[in-house]
Amino acid sequence: MGLFLFEVTMNVYVNLKPNNYDGESDLLTIEVPSSYSEEILQHVRPIAEQKNTSQDKILKDIFREAVNEIQRRSYERKGRKNKKR
Repeated sequence: MGLFLFEVTMNVYVNLKPNNYDGESDLLTIEVPSSYSEEILQHVRPIAEQKNTSQDKILKDIFREAVNEIQRRSYERKGRKNKKR
């Protein structure tokens, strides 16, 4: 008799195309491990109740805004010069 452990993941598919954009769209697939699923949903549920909308929509909005914020940021250090050795 064998013991099998299956980790259940939550898959979320997010369309990153802005509403008024007619070009190609990017579909982002996010695989959330089960160890994080409940923690994320603890943030999603109250927002969905407050906004009177589905948890799925709120979850996708959170991921979409996170991607947009990361793309917006500049991770390069400004004004840094290479030291001569």
